[in-house]
Amino acid sequence: MLHFYEGQVRKFLTQFIRILSNFSVETGRNKVDEISLRPVPVVYGDPTRQVANIIRNNSENALNYTPKIACYVRELNYDRERMQNPYHIEKQHLRQRDKLADGSYSNQLGAGYTVEKVMPSPFRLEVTADIWSSNTDMKLQILEQILYLFNPDFEIQKSDNYIDWTSLSYVELTGITFSSRTIPVGADTEIDIATLNFSMPIWLSPPVKVKKLGVIQKIIMSIYDDDGGITKGLIDGTMLTRSYVTPNNYALLVSANQLRLLGTTGTTVSSTDPGIGTGGSGYYTGARDPGLADPFETFGPAVNWKLLLDQYGKVRNDTSQVRLKQPNGNEIVGTIATSALEDTILLFNIDQDTIPANTLTAVKKIINPLTFAPGSPGNGDRYLIIDEIGDSTATVQSSTWGNLVASVGDIIEYNTAEARWRKVFDASDPDSTQHYVTNSHTGIQYRFNGTEWVKSYEGLYTAGNWSLVIDGGYVANDDASGQDATTP
Repeated sequence: MLHFYEGQVRKFLTQFIRILSNFSVETGRNKVDEISLRPVPVVYGDPTRQVANIIRNNSENALNYTPKIACYVRELNYDRERMQNPYHIEKQHLRQRDKLADGSYSNQLGAGYTVEKVMPSPFRLEVTADIWSSNTDMKLQILEQILYLFNPDFEIQKSDNYIDWTSLSYVELTGITFSSRTIPVGADTEIDIATLNFSMPIWLSPPVKVKKLGVIQKIIMSIYDDDGGITKGLIDGTMLTRSYVTPNNYALLVSANQLRLLGTTGTTVSSTDPGIGTGGSGYYTGARDPGLADPFETFGPAVNWKLLLDQYGKVRNDTSQVRLKQPNGNEIVGTIATSALEDTILLFNIDQDTIPANTLTAVKKIINPLTFAPGSPGNGDRYLIIDEIGDSTATVQSSTWGNLVASVGDIIEYNTAEARWRKVFDASDPDSTQHYVTNSHTGIQYRFNGTEWVKSYEGLYTAGNWSLVIDGGYVANDDASGQDATTP
């Protein structure tokens, strides 16, 4: 059995001591006829010879001071009269509000949990409080302040956990010994002590089991195949054993053929954020200036994929999929495989049929025309520029570009017959067509969003904009034990 300790009895004792705290006694009047009050301290411990020596600082020359209240446990017994079914397990389904990065809560639903609680054990805690006084009047002052509270009992609460019904209890006064002059044992000075006996019905609870619930992010409404039939989906069982999961709150960074899972500590990226280079809320490419919104600073460091995948099943290399939702509603689909070198990386093999077709001829490079020299260009050489060339008056002629006038985001092309550069795509006046072009130097495809060029599918996908597809069935001898392993 695993060790656990929550200090449950200690919490009840703490609440009991608080009941007896903050009392005082009147010691007379000062020169201006104001009542002088002395607080009554409360200590835990029975009045044995050892405790008396500690209170006197282990010196026979120090006297025990009064007033004082000493509390200690007299008995702790199992309360069979309050026994319930010890095998009963209570299940509670809870849903918390979504917590924002600044610590506040939004109006959206957050994580869900199922709490399983075993029936707690009933006990009765018997506690004694000794009131130390040096005279009868001092004792009566303290008793009068305490006794009226127990009519017939005093309710206490050990915690503010609203699902823990065992936190509520009450303190019942069961007996009073008005005077005893035999305590502390062995004390040379006579101290008058009044003894109050209390009883508390308490519950001792074992640890609870907490299960985190997944949030349904996507629902597949149709069971039909792409050709309108149900043979491929139902007969062979593909759709019946395939789970579509969008893990809650995690972001996905797509770079070349690698997928990185990012944390949930960052801010929400919006299409209205200036200079971010978005293609819609929740989708960030960062093609223009990645430094404007660094994914790792915004969403936290890369997360071990195993922490997520173990919740849903086993990844079947080159079979399981990741789907990337695009701003226009289309999906980029690719199979995934685990990496033997890095646990924070999944290898991503894109289905080329899902990548949008280029609408423009590929460019050789993305260049800064102020620092790049094309050398001896060939006919049809194309470049996407990130700075301006020339001016509108065409009075400035460059030795490299001639009298070409072009702006940021334009595509220029060299024409051998005319021996000059010309602009073949005007970013300031695009048509309504969704344009795509590939940088042949890097192999990265870009999309023009009407304002600037952004990566077509590479970049950051926030929660709800990507999904994990895990295939069902079994893989023989796939786990360490040599037994068949199944995936949901």
